Amino acid sequence: MKRHLLYFLLFSSISSFSQKLSISGNVQDTTAKGPLSNAIVMAIKLMDSTLVDFTRTNNEGIFKLKPLPIDTYQVVISHPKFADMGYFVFGDKKNLEYDFGKIILQPKNVSLDEVTIFAFKDPIYYKGDTLIYTADSFKTKANATVEDLLKKLPGLKVDKDGKITSQGKAVDKVLVDGDEFFGGDPTVATRNLNANSIESVQVYEKKSDDVANSSTGEETQKILNLKLKDEAKKGYFGKVSGASDFQKFYEGEALGNYFKKKLKISVFGLASNTPNSSFGWDDVYKYGLNNEFDRQENEDGGWSMTMSNSQPQGIPQNLKTGFYYTDKLSKNTKLNFNYSYNNSMVNSKTTKKAQYFLTDTSYTSDNLVESIQKNEAHAFNLGLEQRIDSLTDFYLNSKVKLLGSNSSSKDETDFLSSDNIKTRNTSISNSNKSSGYDISNNLKLIKRFKKKDRLLNVSYSNSFSETNTDGILKTDNYSYADSVDFLTSINQKKSGLNVNQSHIAGISYTEPITKKIKIEVSYDFMHYNSKQDKKALNNILGEYTELDSTVTNNFINVKQINRAGLKFSYEVKKMRFTIGTKARNVFVNNNNIFKNQHITQNFNNILPFSTIRYKFSDNKALDIKYTTGSQNPTISQLQPVRDNSNPNFINIGNPSLLPTFMHSINLNFNSWKSISGKYTWMGLTYNYINNDIATATSYDSIGRTVSQAINVNGNFNFNGYVGTSMPFFSKKLEIGPNLWASYAENKSMINGLENKTEDIRSSISMDIRLNLEKFSAGVSGYYSYNSAFSSLNNKSNTPYSSQGLSGNVSAKLPKNFLLESDANYTINSKRSNGYNINYLVWNASFSKTFFKKENFILGVYAYDILNQNISVDRDISSNVITDIKTNIISRYFLLKATIKFNSNKTKEEDEF
Repeated sequence: MKRHLLYFLLFSSISSFSQKLSISGNVQDTTAKGPLSNAIVMAIKLMDSTLVDFTRTNNEGIFKLKPLPIDTYQVVISHPKFADMGYFVFGDKKNLEYDFGKIILQPKNVSLDEVTIFAFKDPIYYKGDTLIYTADSFKTKANATVEDLLKKLPGLKVDKDGKITSQGKAVDKVLVDGDEFFGGDPTVATRNLNANSIESVQVYEKKSDDVANSSTGEETQKILNLKLKDEAKKGYFGKVSGASDFQKFYEGEALGNYFKKKLKISVFGLASNTPNSSFGWDDVYKYGLNNEFDRQENEDGGWSMTMSNSQPQGIPQNLKTGFYYTDKLSKNTKLNFNYSYNNSMVNSKTTKKAQYFLTDTSYTSDNLVESIQKNEAHAFNLGLEQRIDSLTDFYLNSKVKLLGSNSSSKDETDFLSSDNIKTRNTSISNSNKSSGYDISNNLKLIKRFKKKDRLLNVSYSNSFSETNTDGILKTDNYSYADSVDFLTSINQKKSGLNVNQSHIAGISYTEPITKKIKIEVSYDFMHYNSKQDKKALNNILGEYTELDSTVTNNFINVKQINRAGLKFSYEVKKMRFTIGTKARNVFVNNNNIFKNQHITQNFNNILPFSTIRYKFSDNKALDIKYTTGSQNPTISQLQPVRDNSNPNFINIGNPSLLPTFMHSINLNFNSWKSISGKYTWMGLTYNYINNDIATATSYDSIGRTVSQAINVNGNFNFNGYVGTSMPFFSKKLEIGPNLWASYAENKSMINGLENKTEDIRSSISMDIRLNLEKFSAGVSGYYSYNSAFSSLNNKSNTPYSSQGLSGNVSAKLPKNFLLESDANYTINSKRSNGYNINYLVWNASFSKTFFKKENFILGVYAYDILNQNISVDRDISSNVITDIKTNIISRYFLLKATIKFNSNKTKEEDEF
């Protein structure tokens, strides 16, 4: 039935295009009193501001647009020497011919009593280096969220975990009207306000603020900025919602925002024990919930902002609350402060089947882990922006986080030989309690000068963190050999102290040599001090009194970096070129206090970089970037002590590790065609790493692994992607194919022999979306193929694949009813027995809005109707292939009521 309805609606919308509007006219020049040639005539669809056609007047001033489907249009006539003129065309089947006759354009210097300016913006265009999406050009459903809008923007993706990617690259920061989260402006478009409150979505790159983990200081971050219209920042708004099945599951939210001139106050609270245990993108933007974003930092200094709204791997329970305040205290002073509290618990059960491939044998392990994790956090953020004078700005940002956690786990593992004979069993019990704090401060002074582009930037930042951990480790290891069983056990009390401190100061000066050429010189000083104190006491006669020196150590790592740089920039209208280098000295002092050992290291690096950007037009650009980087080992990789928290996998630090050195080449191309609406993006990335930090792993006679970080040369990886978005029938139908592939070659050591792993991954996908006035639907599918090759044992060369098909439908029905449904079908193949699982997750909802303002919503929501939801994953690392299953919440039903309020007099809805 649904399929027939979809066909009928699609056929009806297409058949309506058979009748066309004809629009023509004759433009006259009042100053010359004759026809005006080369005037631009544009037809803009009023519903979504789409430019559907344009032409120029001929020598007689005559124009005629191509035949257009029946709709409402704005026709704008523009000429550089004259004021714009605009008309509205209301299409009708009874009148298909529109001839404006003589159109007289007035000179721009004529004084008029009233002037109406018709402005048009492409749906997608470039302004400098910034890619801009005009939000009103992308149609969304009723009560659409910000996330719904982002998903409709060509080249922009929001995955199930809430992570945003643009043209295949992760978005590192999300800004609101140019303000950062973590103390930024909390006023962003919401369901409670009109969907048109978002003016534009801007995507660009800027120099990384993360100087602490930056090799050259030239690393960039991809930024997404939501620019709001002024009317979106007035009054108050909020919502209260509650949902339950009246047996086991519940959800509750309370959010509110108040605005008065520059004052903005937000409060929020959330309680849930379902997978919807955090705020969505729309509410985080809407209510300014800055702490709801996780800052995830990798080893090479890169980092990304992600929402913590991914489906928990287990059974969750969550409580969050807090408030946000920001105000412009005076013309030159802006202050913001926020606080949030988070209390969460996850109960999980995970099974793993691992295959180990050695040169002369192989074996497998079956693992079951049951765990409970409880976390508690208080977060405080303070921000100050002070304009000292018209040329000088000062910024201060301080963050304090108080953390606490409790965890316990039970781990059972069976080891089986290649003949499927059980050789060993381990039972591990771990319980830990930790507490700590994390404090950071950032200060920045920016001094501009009367000479354009001359700039002085001075910055200082520091951070202080401390974590105390106490726990009990108990293990029983049963081995079966030659018909003789034997048992070894561990019963230890463990304590740990991690203390970190950093101080970073920097200065840079930019001097314009000409209008096209600039030179920048810079200097940075960084000081880091890290301490890791580990202690383990064995249980003797019921008391933890005996020190185990093999897993006890006190290690201090001190690092100082001096870095100087020089950069040359050349910029003209269509091209920008930069080239430069950073020279740095790194001094490292590793002090093993427990064993009274000292290791000092001194490194010098030259880190060149270069970028070129060429704009073919405002809607087409090519970027090529070459960078170098150097990563220093972490204290955990340096600490020369055994970590026996899992006796099956023992890690040992290596105080002799050298820093890595990486070469990176990136190429990105974007093209948008304004008339057709077609958007194409593609990119290539290549990384080559010397002194890469890899792993040397040895296996003993009973299958235990001992791993240590080492340096290897010659690791590299390559990936490429291409995608396009093609709209048809005035954007009612949109098709988007995507292709992604990667190849990586990595080296490691296994039992003293070099192992080279080749990892090949590829994915192809297709998205099809239909958007009608009261009905929308989408279908997407993907196929991914993964294959890894190991040089030591070809039995590990086992390819596997995943396939998926998903669909969604939304129908606005009479009497304010709304029907929505989505389904995702996943196929896993060529995995271990018991892990080739195919499953269909089907969700649906049926809701109705009430009252004149339609601000009360009552609905029934069904999740995983077929009760098939499961988490399945595969991990390939060197010579080990691991298949993983984790329990997650499956089928449940909720009755949900939501009431929304605002200071507007209009009903609570967005344009469909």
